[in-house]
Amino acid sequence: MKKTLLTILFASLALVGQAQIHYHCASKAEGQQLIVANTDYYNSLNQMDLDWRMRKSGTTREELVDFAKSCVQEFTDKEKERIAGAIAYIEKRLRDMGATLPFPKDDIVFIKTSMEEEGGAGAYTHKTEIYIGESVLHRANDGQLYTLVAHELFHCLTRNSPDFRRGMYKLIGFTVMDKDIAFGPDIQQKILTNPDVEHIDNYAEFTIKGKKRKCELMVLYTNSWEEASAKVGKDKATFFHFNQSVLVPIDKPNKYYPIEEASDFWDVIGHNTEYVLAPEETLADNFSGAVMYGPGRNSNIASAKEKKESQIKYSTPQLIDNIILFLKSYQQKD
Repeated sequence: MKKTLLTILFASLALVGQAQIHYHCASKAEGQQLIVANTDYYNSLNQMDLDWRMRKSGTTREELVDFAKSCVQEFTDKEKERIAGAIAYIEKRLRDMGATLPFPKDDIVFIKTSMEEEGGAGAYTHKTEIYIGESVLHRANDGQLYTLVAHELFHCLTRNSPDFRRGMYKLIGFTVMDKDIAFGPDIQQKILTNPDVEHIDNYAEFTIKGKKRKCELMVLYTNSWEEASAKVGKDKATFFHFNQSVLVPIDKPNKYYPIEEASDFWDVIGHNTEYVLAPEETLADNFSGAVMYGPGRNSNIASAKEKKESQIKYSTPQLIDNIILFLKSYQQKD
């Protein structure tokens, strides 16, 4: 009996210390090989996507792929240490929470770039690859960096486990379907393609003009690169300032409504973040908040300044509570 109990105890201790997140930081050569291999993504881009990323009209896919390759950089030892610190901290938070999540069995690969290939974003993902910007690595404090890494890890989780994705989407009222929505040409050519969103295959119910409508939440360009650069100048034009979040009825995928026209928009998805380009991004922000700060938004890695920032109250605390409960109780089914 004693031997059996000791065996169980040691097995439990080993499980507690076991890493959930397997990763490595890519060399420049590996990163370049990976970034050009994302052919499905590049083939999905519309002309507005191409022009905005290259900041010129008439861009070809080949030009963007070559440019993206040139943006990849080598990690410094200090930057690798910062990534390691982020992973270790997130692992600890998940252990303390008692959550075992469906991370990929193979390595998640971190790749450093200038981010010029994605309009100056802080980070983005493809598959199980996390692309992170040099400016973030240089300027972000630990709390900011760790929260960003947690956000990007969420995208790796939802790709790796459709079951996890369905469960998380359900927490903000979204149903995941078994196929992507086919949009009308007017919408298709305006879609701001997000590398973190591989599928537009979900909907939630929103009240628009007094009527309940099943809608997809997505983001569209408001202007082409040529139009925007003529308005504000080529140096100031960025697609982060020329887009709008919209709701597209799944029964009329050639029509869209600005999110402001849904009277219950924030009631449906919660209001802990303004980052509402897609349910995937809204959830990634809420996930990172739940993991990093818990229900009270406290973080034991924070400096005095960071601690003040981390104690901002959630507008929708129940959503954070629901996410934590889901993470604690999650059992992989895929």
